[in-house]
Amino acid sequence: MDSKWQERLVGPIVSLPTFNDDKYNLLLDRQRIHIRWLMEQGISEGNGVLLISGGVGETYMLNDDEYFKLVDLLVAEVKGTVPTMVMISETGARRAAMKAKYAADAGIDYALLSPPHYSSPTEEDIFLHHEYVNGEADIGIMVYNSFWIMPNGYEFSAGLFDRLATLENVISVKWSSSNFNNYIGMVKHFKDRFTFIDNMSMYSLGHRAGMKGFIDMLGNAVPRLSLHLWDLLKQEKYDEYDRLWFETKGEPMQKPNLATDPSWSSVGDAWHALTYLKLLGLDAGPAMPGQAPPPQEYVDHVNNILEEGGMKEWSDWNKDLFN
Repeated sequence: MDSKWQERLVGPIVSLPTFNDDKYNLLLDRQRIHIRWLMEQGISEGNGVLLISGGVGETYMLNDDEYFKLVDLLVAEVKGTVPTMVMISETGARRAAMKAKYAADAGIDYALLSPPHYSSPTEEDIFLHHEYVNGEADIGIMVYNSFWIMPNGYEFSAGLFDRLATLENVISVKWSSSNFNNYIGMVKHFKDRFTFIDNMSMYSLGHRAGMKGFIDMLGNAVPRLSLHLWDLLKQEKYDEYDRLWFETKGEPMQKPNLATDPSWSSVGDAWHALTYLKLLGLDAGPAMPGQAPPPQEYVDHVNNILEEGGMKEWSDWNKDLFN
């Protein structure tokens, strides 16, 4: 295991949208412009990672050719100046390994590897999936505890972490949990072996326990806020971080009447993220078919959240860059 893999895996992990038009053709020029802009805003070595083809970027919906193009584009644009990551979500280990090997050969630093979840997997299934990819591709692997989409709500156990720790390339965990004690306890127990990246953002609690970064969707439009929050975490100014997090994210979500808020869900992450980003000024196009788009009342609800927390005031994105 190369220690540099873990040392570089810090800060906001910005999950990039996949830019496309109304016919779902990739808009690679817009993808390049957005990546360059994020780097100009300060996403750099030690201050973040760029994640292509993540949940926001349609990992489940891309065909292989689109995946290859996005991987190649990200590597070409960052030129080694920013750590890079790609998400791989496959039910079969051979396809997952093929994608991981392509990414590694292209120069991607990390693979965010989802466990198989077509049907209820056993811990043996999950371990063997990661073991196979680990042996086929020379790439840092971040495991993904996506308990909310796993059949029967399965989440990683301490015993599975012990087994994953024997795999040299498995270096990190995208971590969230349905149980608060698990959320903190696993980090405290395994932080010397794995780099934990926060996928819940419960104030600064994860970072106080030893997490090293956070998954970041809003950073696509508000990198200034993301980098400011990261700077507060690096300096261990946790109380200041918590106040700002509560002001921009926590309190706006708590203010609305949950009994009357519009509820909506879709098969993927894209429409949810694209709705937030478009309201912040960054229009990446529609989600790939066939994902149910949000109703207008949900869009209005999200807009209220962004205005309540002052999130729009943090947006520096200039749509004229695409012209």
